[in-house]
Amino acid sequence: MLCRAARIGRHAQRTGSLGGLSADGQSVACFGFKNATNSQRAAGYRFKSTVTPAAKDTSIPLNSKTQYTTEASADGKTLVTAFPNGLRITSEANPGHFAAVGVYVDAGSRYEDGSTSGYAHLMDRLAFRNSERFTSAEAMAAIEKLGGSIMSSSSRECIMYQAAVFPQDVPTAVKLLADTTLRPKFLPEDVGELQATVPWELQDVESKADMFLPEKLHEAAFRSGTLGNPLLCPIGQLHRATVDSLAEYHERWYRPERIVVAAIGVDHQQLINLCIDNGFADLAPSHPAPAADQSDSNGSWFRKILATGGANSRIAVPSCKSVYTGGTWFDSKPDVDFTQVYLGFKSAGIDNEHGLYVYAVLQMLLGGGGSFSAGGPGKGMYSRLYTRVLNQHAWIESCVAFHHCYTDAGLFGISASCRPRNEHALFDVIATEIEAVAATSGKRSSFRRPYASQEGASLFEVKRAKNQLKSNLLMNLESRMVQLEDLGRQIQVSGRKVPAEAMIQHIEAITPEDIRKGAAELLASPATVLAQGCVDGISQFCPQVAANHGIKL
Repeated sequence: MLCRAARIGRHAQRTGSLGGLSADGQSVACFGFKNATNSQRAAGYRFKSTVTPAAKDTSIPLNSKTQYTTEASADGKTLVTAFPNGLRITSEANPGHFAAVGVYVDAGSRYEDGSTSGYAHLMDRLAFRNSERFTSAEAMAAIEKLGGSIMSSSSRECIMYQAAVFPQDVPTAVKLLADTTLRPKFLPEDVGELQATVPWELQDVESKADMFLPEKLHEAAFRSGTLGNPLLCPIGQLHRATVDSLAEYHERWYRPERIVVAAIGVDHQQLINLCIDNGFADLAPSHPAPAADQSDSNGSWFRKILATGGANSRIAVPSCKSVYTGGTWFDSKPDVDFTQVYLGFKSAGIDNEHGLYVYAVLQMLLGGGGSFSAGGPGKGMYSRLYTRVLNQHAWIESCVAFHHCYTDAGLFGISASCRPRNEHALFDVIATEIEAVAATSGKRSSFRRPYASQEGASLFEVKRAKNQLKSNLLMNLESRMVQLEDLGRQIQVSGRKVPAEAMIQHIEAITPEDIRKGAAELLASPATVLAQGCVDGISQFCPQVAANHGIKL
């Protein structure tokens, strides 16, 4: 959520993430998590009840053997139910004219290998087609009849399916979500359609630098795979995809312990009953689940399911830990109007709570945007990249800070564009800004700009950046779909919901010294440098300019 607030937008795939695929990283929507304590009670949850539902107690036929435990957050707003098979169901009963419900699968491109590269993208494109209870035409008719919004998207760490509907249509929405996630039918005609249409999508993405270059940035920064795996299905892999291989991928990753069902504006017991009725509770886990003993009044088995990150961490870091390498990638296209330059560094992931907030504030402080904006201060016109870069260099077309955040790592940096033949100077300018913010206030960096009144971030700058971040965070949380994604992903990653009030407190605690140290830590890792367009100058002078600013390549 914090990353979403810092960038305001979803990723570029459906342009959705903090959901279509903007580079996906900015699409991860759950932030501000605390380190683990020794008990779930210390995490803000209190034990409520262990329940064995009986069919006679409800009009919906339930499995009489199903057991589940529900706990509530300390403020009572968030309810989380865990089943013995690992499934988690969470809801918040926020009043409103619409209800939102979603299914979040802990899968994505970072988990893929050579044989399944791009399959998360294909699973997204096959959503809401043929399934056990719906044909493609029937699913489409049901969606149109709902009159709401229903969508799917894939990212590096999550495949999500979401719907916003009228409250009376929640049962139909859950039925559609359950069938497309649990019981899809992979038919040859659907796979053939993907093989015909996805290449056009890939060409479209490649033609748009703001979508294509963040993908190349990840590939260059994480060359060993994981977060460097392609988010979109490569052409070669697309033509190797079969009905059987897609079914095997679904069988491997769509397991109950990797699934969270979330809802906003839905009665929690109704949501539980709908999930049981639609087969979520009957899924067999990949590994034996902890025993659900009703006599366990402390709910320890419930805590075992929620504490997916182990005894010392509440963040569930994937087993395929990312390895940041850094690197360079230059793509010569002398006929384009603008040369694009990216300078990135390894930053904090969700498992580093303090660092996460530091880089969110730093992103606001640097800010930036295009050379022309009809906005005012709320658009970042007083941020550093506006006042020190865009307002000083007429030849720079755009300059903006970015932060892609994932469970165990992040990418922070600056992207910029300029007219051809100025790319080497552009790299020098953005490198100066990274170095300047890492400098101690009042001291000169190696190449101090004459218009720069200072180097290190001032208290006034940090305060303004924190206010803007808080404003963006709270405005985003007014959206029901943002609330839904935030809830589902937080429960999936950390097992608990961090309220906005707690995030605000973390933001308020950030100091100028935290910003300086965070920027200095960026320079401690090798840089990732990308350029597309007229790249002769930057490819020739990049090593020298980087060395002048203390940047490792």
